[in-house]
Amino acid sequence: MSEFDFSFKAFAQQPFYKEVNRLLVNLSNIQPGQKVIDLACGAGTVTRLIMEKLQGARESFIIVLDSSSEALRLTKEELGQFKSNVVEFVQGHAEQVSQLVRDRVDAIFLCNAIHMIEDKKQLISGVASRLQKGGIFAFNTTFFDGSQLPETEQFYRRWMLRSLRILKRKYDLMPDRAEKVEARKQLTVDDYLELLHAHQLEIREHQMQKVLVPLEGWLAISQFADFVNGAMPKVPVAQASDALQQGLREVFEELQLTAVPRNWWLVIAARSA
Repeated sequence: MSEFDFSFKAFAQQPFYKEVNRLLVNLSNIQPGQKVIDLACGAGTVTRLIMEKLQGARESFIIVLDSSSEALRLTKEELGQFKSNVVEFVQGHAEQVSQLVRDRVDAIFLCNAIHMIEDKKQLISGVASRLQKGGIFAFNTTFFDGSQLPETEQFYRRWMLRSLRILKRKYDLMPDRAEKVEARKQLTVDDYLELLHAHQLEIREHQMQKVLVPLEGWLAISQFADFVNGAMPKVPVAQASDALQQGLREVFEELQLTAVPRNWWLVIAARSA
């Protein structure tokens, strides 16, 4: 199976995912005619929301950037119906935005990916260098220290234990717990705020949203290679994904759950100098 069998697309199509990102785009207050970058575009869900917000102004210019050629292809498909705005597709890592994009822009978005970026100082420095004075950096994440609500601890514990047992029983495999995967290294809100402030990005608004994630959402994220590798390091993705999904179904039924809440942090920061 190829890496594209475990892309972000299934999760990106979840209604709750679209709504939390729509809220971020609305909070950003971007306007038709502006220049915008969408970093780590994934399957193009957020790019589409940005396009909808900017539609109707020919001067609008959007740069879509991702390290995966498949992600760029999926985003092109997602934007197929939009004709009025100019879009440029760039392949590269988000941390390289200052080298990949020459012009300053009005806004830069990074949705549900900042936790995956190893050198966050380089990322935020690059973002600040590409923003005009007063330009905004809008990002969100549900993978940070504080994203899991205390009342959900039983769910996560049972899910992981059940999935590990399934993995061992069905495939005679176990993850390498010594392996450090970047998705597992979670910063606190204060850590992020300090990084932003150090690069002349002043908080305009930030808020915590409690999002109810149904079984379909958890199953979808368990089909995403980066998440699977973080949960079960060094296990083949297909087998790890299967164990995670089976464990989810069993635990949802056992605990009689309809959804599991999770904190989603939304941030709007403006370049001050």
